[in-house]
Amino acid sequence: MNKEELENANIGEDKPQVEPKQVIIEDYRIEEVTNKEGKEIGQKLVLLCKHPDVTDRLIEISSVKYQQDDKIKQSGTWVKLDDNKQLPYRSAVATFLRSTGKNSIKELKGMTVNTVTQDNGYLAFKGY
Repeated sequence: MNKEELENANIGEDKPQVEPKQVIIEDYRIEEVTNKEGKEIGQKLVLLCKHPDVTDRLIEISSVKYQQDDKIKQSGTWVKLDDNKQLPYRSAVATFLRSTGKNSIKELKGMTVNTVTQDNGYLAFKGY
């Protein structure tokens, strides 16, 4: 994109958000996340899922809602391994894995899981 293209760009159409439904996890990737200055701030797990209302592509989900200490929390699917090369037990990703009965991320492939809507309207995995 150049300056002229940006200057001539109008506001696009509002696209309806996908409703929370069961999705099938097809694959995943790790995404490097950087801040506005370009400094790496961490890695996020992005799960690629089949949604029954989206037939032309896989949707990407990188957030989870989960219960911790009698409260529902919402978090990105940040991944960082501990000194033993394990997911920290109380991390959002580990909590989500436990809610599915799985012990590792690779075991999620092919699994059907529930989604919920986040405060921003995007989908998150339901981990409770």
